[in-house]
Amino acid sequence: MELTYRFAKSLLKPWLRTWFNWSIEGVENIPREGPAILAFNHIAYLDPLAAAFVVDKAKRIPRFLGKAELFDDWKIGWVLKGAKQIRVDRGTKGAPMALDHAFAAVKKGEVVVIFPEGTITHHPDLSPMEAKSGTARIALATNTPIIPAAIWGTANVWGKGYRKNWKPGQDIAVRVGDPIEVSGDPNSPEAWTAVGDKVMDEISVLVASLRSVVPDRRRKKDAA
Repeated sequence: MELTYRFAKSLLKPWLRTWFNWSIEGVENIPREGPAILAFNHIAYLDPLAAAFVVDKAKRIPRFLGKAELFDDWKIGWVLKGAKQIRVDRGTKGAPMALDHAFAAVKKGEVVVIFPEGTITHHPDLSPMEAKSGTARIALATNTPIIPAAIWGTANVWGKGYRKNWKPGQDIAVRVGDPIEVSGDPNSPEAWTAVGDKVMDEISVLVASLRSVVPDRRRKKDAA
């Protein structure tokens, strides 16, 4: 019955809805049922909660791929495990297990949410980086379209290397694009790269369309 997810949602959704000023477009591109792979850019620590808020608007439950460190954190690890999120043990022999679990989730008709870059972007202007192979491999192996999406504004709240700013009423904009059909050999690194490049190109276009919606107000930690 997804009890842990429902409990976390009951606490976080009202806060997210009232604390931030949301602008969300394209939710109709997330199917109300059946498998889906949703690929977001990654600019801030708040992004997973923002993505979950959007997926909930589509009346779906998200399955995130999250780094092992989060699952080992006693403050949130129990929620991630109880809500059946997917652990990624990066750089270990167990890392491929995450893809197996993601394959299984898609095959069961769930919504798998991925940040294809694998981490918060390193670019100073928050532009997207190259995609890791995981998103393409899941899509090609399951013959499932990838839905590109862009988040903007979260870095003003909790950006990497910048001051946190939890002032209420800040703007967060999200735009979900049209599904991208994928094709190619699921075992081909060349196909992984081609699909990844196409997805990040689409995400980059969506990000560019949001830059003027929410100004970049980040402040360095050492700024006055």
